[in-house]
Amino acid sequence: MKKSFFPQLRFKPMDHPRIFKMIVNSWPPYLGAAIAVEEIARDWRTIRVAMKLRWYNRNYVNSHFGGSLFSMTDPFYMLMLIRNLGRDYVVWDMAARIQYLKPGRGKVRAVFSLDAERLDDIRGKAESGQKLTEIFLVDVIDAQGEKVATVKKTLYIRKKAPAGVTVTTKEAVEQTPPVIEGGSPVILSSKWGKIEVAGIGQGKDWKIWPSGGWVWDWSEHGTGHRRGIQTGDVQELIDRGCQVVILTSGRLGRLKVPLETVEFLETRGIKVIVTGTGKGVHLYNEYARNGAAVGGLFHATC
Repeated sequence: MKKSFFPQLRFKPMDHPRIFKMIVNSWPPYLGAAIAVEEIARDWRTIRVAMKLRWYNRNYVNSHFGGSLFSMTDPFYMLMLIRNLGRDYVVWDMAARIQYLKPGRGKVRAVFSLDAERLDDIRGKAESGQKLTEIFLVDVIDAQGEKVATVKKTLYIRKKAPAGVTVTTKEAVEQTPPVIEGGSPVILSSKWGKIEVAGIGQGKDWKIWPSGGWVWDWSEHGTGHRRGIQTGDVQELIDRGCQVVILTSGRLGRLKVPLETVEFLETRGIKVIVTGTGKGVHLYNEYARNGAAVGGLFHATC
């Protein structure tokens, strides 16, 4: 096949904040409302938006339309998350609510910001592949620094499953419990982002106990890379009859295991092993094949 004379264009506007700002500011709905993006940080963690009061965008009482105040806050947290989380994540605006505090007159502004800690927290909670609903707040401020309105944004976030990975969710297992004979199910294979458990299926992070298991949803009890494994996650292992619990810190050791969580298990007479994921899978399978009542939490990535 003859190749095209022109190379395939790979230009992505979001790679160039200044160009993207020009595109957004040329969008007719924003032009008509006198809304302008003033700044997009190079790392896409700060965006500043302003709206001037003009003769053509004011309401009957000479203040900003409520719809215009809402519009100036609409897409920006979604865009910032898309840019910072990357193509492995699905991000959608899910819901929004605005509270009007006073009439908006003159020039008003809204500043959107994300910090590294919040992004790490989102990545940690999304590791299991389960959906997240994250809430962000932004204030619309007038020239005197007073709040005109507060907007609450709810965003849907989910990490895409790698190709060929079948995610076994808690809900799916509850609806159709797997048939597993004997003790704890062995882990058949383990590599970056993918763990396969005998008799259950394939997925990412796993919570496993004698006779069962399902994909580990970090958001259920607030587990995160920095906060570490929470006691609520290990409580289920206790309830399921584990006498030995293996807690893994990930393949790069980024997932913390707080002393509080370890002591929570040990004070209940349970043997606790804290280790990296590779070694943890090996030890778990040894205990499982020897018939021990073993369970664990297995983090398949960092």
